Amino acid sequence: MKLKIVILLFIIILNNACDVSQEGTDCALVDCAVGQLFSVELIDNDGNNLITNGTYAISEISITTNESKIDLIPFNSNDFLNFIVENKSGESIYTIRFSESEIDTLNLNLVELNQTSECCGPYFDIETATYNTTDYEVLPNENRDFFKITIIKP
Repeated sequence: MKLKIVILLFIIILNNACDVSQEGTDCALVDCAVGQLFSVELIDNDGNNLITNGTYAISEISITTNESKIDLIPFNSNDFLNFIVENKSGESIYTIRFSESEIDTLNLNLVELNQTSECCGPYFDIETATYNTTDYEVLPNENRDFFKITIIKP
């Protein structure tokens, strides 16, 4: 008899803990991605990666937007400039400084995507990328959370 009471009490407690009348998701329990990763590959006319071959050192390159420094993120390899894009619709301008005399500009145009999660977001798609006034094709991964362009620097 005591076992039946214990089981019944356990079921009542479990039932109250899983109240299905509450709508929505507890967003505090959801770990959202910080932002979308963007990668710039720098190659020469022969297709050689300019970071791998030592033409540029990642430690000497800085990226800023709106006068704020952007952290470069190590991702898979150090052959690319990897950073998180600003989460806002419209044009974002990034200044890439290789040295005092070599400064490039990257313009990204972002558009907000339809919200698929009630907790995370908003998410953005990179519609266009312009590097030093030249338009480049943006290559997304299949989840569209990682974008890449390849820049040919003479």
